[in-house]
Parts: sequence; C-alpha cells; structure tokens
Amino acid sequence: MGTETALSTETANAFNPNKIAADVTTTLITEAIKSGWQKVKNFFQDSDAKDSIDYGDAYEDYLQNTVDNISQIKTLLSPYTPQFFHTFYECPNVQSQDEIINTSNTQNLLNISNRVIITGAAGLGKTLLLKYLFLDSVENNNYIPVFIELREFNQIEISEKSLYDMVYRKLSDNGFKLNEEHYAYSLDQGGYLVLMDGFDEVCKEKAEGVFRLIQRFSNKYNKNHFVISSRPSYHFMGWHNFHEIFLCSLTKEQALALISKTEYDIKTKKSFLYALKKGLFEQHKSFASNPLLLTIMLLTFSKYIAFPENINDFYDQAFLTLFYRHDDTKDYFTRKLRCHLSYDDFKIIFSRICFFSYFEEVSKFSEDELLTYIQRASKIVNCPSFSSKEFIEDLTSSVCMLIKDGQNYFFIHRSFQEYFAAWYTGKLSDEDQYIVLTDWMHKTSSCASSEYIKMLFSFQSEKTNKNILCPGIKKLKELYDKFGFSYDFLSEYNSGISIRMIHCIENGQKTSFYSLGLPPETTDIGNYLSNIVSLVCTFNNYTIQNHLRELEAQKSLYNIAKNYINQVENGHRRNFRIIYPTIFNSDNRNDIPEITLCSFADLHKIVDSKQMLRYLEWYRDRIQFCFCLYEKYAKSADSNTKTAAYILANL
Repeated sequence: MGTETALSTETANAFNPNKIAADVTTTLITEAIKSGWQKVKNFFQDSDAKDSIDYGDAYEDYLQNTVDNISQIKTLLSPYTPQFFHTFYECPNVQSQDEIINTSNTQNLLNISNRVIITGAAGLGKTLLLKYLFLDSVENNNYIPVFIELREFNQIEISEKSLYDMVYRKLSDNGFKLNEEHYAYSLDQGGYLVLMDGFDEVCKEKAEGVFRLIQRFSNKYNKNHFVISSRPSYHFMGWHNFHEIFLCSLTKEQALALISKTEYDIKTKKSFLYALKKGLFEQHKSFASNPLLLTIMLLTFSKYIAFPENINDFYDQAFLTLFYRHDDTKDYFTRKLRCHLSYDDFKIIFSRICFFSYFEEVSKFSEDELLTYIQRASKIVNCPSFSSKEFIEDLTSSVCMLIKDGQNYFFIHRSFQEYFAAWYTGKLSDEDQYIVLTDWMHKTSSCASSEYIKMLFSFQSEKTNKNILCPGIKKLKELYDKFGFSYDFLSEYNSGISIRMIHCIENGQKTSFYSLGLPPETTDIGNYLSNIVSLVCTFNNYTIQNHLRELEAQKSLYNIAKNYINQVENGHRRNFRIIYPTIFNSDNRNDIPEITLCSFADLHKIVDSKQMLRYLEWYRDRIQFCFCLYEKYAKSADSNTKTAAYILANL
C-alpha cells in the first residue's frame, strides 16, 4: 500500500498537466503563426511588400496576446490558480434539428451556416465553447478569430458603428495594428470569425439595439462567420438570418473523459470514475451531464467517498463542501468568507432568498434586486451584521451557489433554489405552510412535476400529507359526494383530455411516445384539485390497479380524440388547441413536448358520457386512492385532542 502511494505521488509530481499544456499552447501558437498569415493575408489589400511584413508581424502579436488571455481559466476546482484550457476541456456536442454535431472541429459549425446562435442552460459551458472555437480556429482555420463579450455594450453608448468599432478595437488593442482601409477591406472579403459571447448578458434596455447592430453588421459583411452564445430565448425566433443550435448535455463518455482530464486527487478520481461507470451517471443524469454540476459531484464525492442515495442529502453535502472548501486550501493562511457569517447563519439567509424568489418566480437577479432579497432575508435572522455586497461575493466566488453573467446573477442550477426553498419551508409553522402551499397549488398548473414539492415531501412526508394535501382531498370529496363519478364532476375542474406527445433524442436516435391525462380547467380551483390528485398519487406510492386495462383505455381515448382532431383539422374547424409549451428555461432541450387539448364538449360529439366514463375509470381509481388517504388522517385531524401519551405511542 505504501509503495503504491509512493508511486502515485511520484507519478503525480512527474506528470504536470499545466506544464504540458503550456508547452502545447506555445507550440500551437508557434505553428499557427508560421502558417496563419499565409492563410489570411489574401483578405488584405497589399499595397507593397512592407505592408505585408508589418501586418504579418502584427498578426503574430495579436495571436500571441489573445491566445495567452483565452487559454488560461480559473475553475471551480482551481478558483485561485488559472488552468490551461487543454488540461480539462471536453468538447460538447450541439444539436441542429435532429442532427448531433461534434464541436471539436470549428468547421463543423461553420458548415451549418455562417451565422450561428449557440444556446444552452447554465453550467453547460457556452463561454468555454466559444473560447475553444477561438483556439481551434487559430490552429486550423483560414479566418482571423475575434472574441467579444457582448456585455461590454452595457457600458457604452450604442451607435450605428458600435460593433464595427468594437471588432476593430479588439484587434488593435491586442497588437493587430491595421489602418482602417485595410480593416474595412478585409471585412468585405470575409476574413473574420467573430465570436460574440453572452447575448443574454446584455441589459434589457440595450438588447434590442445590440440585436440591430448584429443584424446590420452581419448583413453588410456577410462573407464573414458569426457565432453567438446565449441562454435560450424566444427572441431568437425572430433572428431569421441566424441558425440556432442547442448545446447538448454531456454524454456518459464525455463525462468520464472530462473527469479523467481533471487535475485532482488520483484515488478520488479513480473511485468517482468507477461509480460513474457503474450507474451513478444514469442515476443522477441531470447533474452528471452538466460539466459544472459534475465538478460539484466530484468535490462532494471527495469529502464523503460516496454519493448519497437520497438526492436531498446530496444538496446538503454539496453546500457543506463548497462552504468549507476555502478551509481545505494548502496556503499558509486560511481564507475566511468575506461576510464572516457562520455556516448556519449563511445557510438560513440563503435559504430564505431561495424561498422568496421561488414563490415569486424569480431565478435571475440584477445586483440591486439581489441586494433587496438579501436585506429581506436577513431581517428576522438573529445573526451578526454583515455586508450584503460581501455576501454576494461569497455566494458567487466562495460557496458558488450563484453565477454572475454580465449584470445578472443566476442560480448555479435551478434545483439548488428548489432544494433550499423546500428546506426553509420545512422551518415554517403548519399554518404558514398550508397558506403558502395552498395558494401555490391554486396558481400553478402542474405542481407534481416540481422538484420543490418532491424535496419538501422527502423532508416531511407525514406533515405534507396531513396538513397540505388532506384539506384539498376534503374539498374534492365534497364535490364527489355531490355529483358522484360523472361528467358533471369531471367538468367541474377539468377542461377535457390532454394528449401529450413527446419527441426526444436518446443516444442519438429520435423516438416518440404519448401520455394521456386530464388537464385542469383554467381556474384556480381546477389547478388546485388537479394538483391534489396528482400529488397524493405521486407521493404515496399509488399502484395502478390494472395496468393493461388502463393502457388500453388510454389508447382508445387517445385514438378517439386524435381522430376527432384530425377531422376538424381537415374541415378547417379549429375547435381544439395545440400548445407548444415554453422550453426556453428548460435544462434539457432534447425533450420537446407537444400537447393537444380536446375538450369534453368536443369529445361528446363522438362518444357519449357513459362510454367516456368507462374509458376514465383509471382516473376514478386515483380519486378513490385519495379518499383512502384522507380517511387515514381524518381520525387524528384535531391535534388538540391528542395527549403526550398518544403522540409517543403513535410516533
């Protein structure tokens, strides 16, 4: 064992990834400079040989300066010392319509279009991809790459020439001294690959202006190539000249490769890689397929030498690991959090921020908005005074719960907001929980799909059943007692039949499947009662009584509804709606649902009430299951009648 450790240490010391990367980068620059000017000088109008030599030298200086700046990056695992890009980067895939495209060669993207928008969720590595495209272009392509952070437009007055001037300034500030005549000529000839990072980081007031700048510039100089990165937005539907492609999550193979490249403790990496191979990746794919969250998984794994079975435990361990990570550095001093709060105080304030923002449907903050949330969250917390701005610095730099993109802050992953909102909800009184959650279920159409409520139920299943769900079941029972299982009962809070067709890509293959359900009426009570049925069945292990019968009934009703829809569509009578739900804030762009709603009134035209109810017996079973749960808790509904002996006997 001692020998093995000694060998591992010796090997680790001998293999210095940063030194190797520095050598590789130096070689890359040298080789690129040798051939680069020969590739791109045809884009310049050479008045004489001296101009060509001068510009060739300037081009060399430009490459040297920009590659030096772009190729070194601080990471979550190395927050204080920059790492060379090639030591840790794993090229992701992108999706263009149904095609999966590898980004290791920039030309693969340029072949799609000379105007591309790359969209992706937080943590997938949009900025890193553009930096990789820059470095790869230096080495392999016939263009002069220019890297622009679009948030710079937030600090300047926008004019018609702003983008033209910014590209020119990026060249000249980094050593590529051109007279404007040659610069304009090279633009006309198509000499550039303009990489524009973070359109979503442009402030709202200037976004439209920057959009017009990009449109005009790319139209005028349309022989060049333009690549933009951004979080997804419906606004891009109006960018008709740009081809939008979607940054994919990591595949299992890519996740393994990324961890293998990461400079980290060898034994921990080996154990983590083994766990990923043996099922951890599949078990927690939404995390393991995101480069940023995969890194957090590695950090957590290194502290606990395992990955918790309960996902709630992972969030708690991840937060604990990141909070105390500054104490694990090997410097001669200990880095303290800037705000000097204890772990418990920091956690309660952050969880209150998550709680407030979750129920206010806010996941992006300006600095002023975030400061307001911090002040609200710290009002009734009994902790020492602290600086709100230092708290923000700790959230982004030390504990890494937020990411700063330009002027805005985002949660590192939406699930952290949901987890801490649920954790704080559990600290509220029963009455406050009931009021907040009942209001939420009235306003939200599909609570059962919320990770927040799943996490809350994991924290306090008995309390959620009794204090939150049972009052809703009681209202449902009153309605059922009045109408029985009938058309009138269903139509009181359901609008009809929903057919959910989902097209997805799994392992590179396009597949489709459908599911059937009863959507709520577009009223508060409809949302509330539908959510009650869904939540009770989801959280209390409802078992389908007759799976085959339910499947056949759903299939029959699906075919009836679909046939009717096809008939009215052919007759140009659109008495139905097809909804494409917004997917722009989704972490997974591969699953794109199409939902068709067919109302009870329309169904009545082709099937009578008796037959319809027979097809919907599977839904009656779910309602009966809710009533059984209600009976279980009804006996102890009045907590005032309990004695201490009763409570102890029934715990």
